[in-house]
Amino acid sequence: MRRLLPGPVLCAALLTAGPALADHCPWDTLVALPGQLNDGGTAVAYKTNPARIEVGKPFSIEVVACIDDEKHMAPSRIRVDAGMPMHGHGMNYQPSERKIGPGHSSFDGMVFHMPGHWQIMFDVYEGDKRQRLNQKISVKR
Repeated sequence: MRRLLPGPVLCAALLTAGPALADHCPWDTLVALPGQLNDGGTAVAYKTNPARIEVGKPFSIEVVACIDDEKHMAPSRIRVDAGMPMHGHGMNYQPSERKIGPGHSSFDGMVFHMPGHWQIMFDVYEGDKRQRLNQKISVKR
């Protein structure tokens, strides 16, 4: 039996195809989530559960991200973190990611351990290129 493309050649062809084989982001979910951020062609939408974040209580955040305004492509990965810029520190906990689909994840175990002004950082990656979008959140006691 004759092979048209040997294994390594096929893998190289798939890896170099890049955007042609990229997943489409879940645009319908993105536009339905309440928190909306957009910068430089990258769009992020999010929803916290529970909706009201309380000091010292764990919460999760569902995130959908799209890159390229016209093609609506899913990023290769998403990361979420948070910190208090005025205090110079982040959360005491590392959230865990549960991937829902291309460009769609939930991050569990987020905790804002003190009241004040927090900033949630959404890092959206396409390969090694990172786009960071920030959302300010005020948490009261």
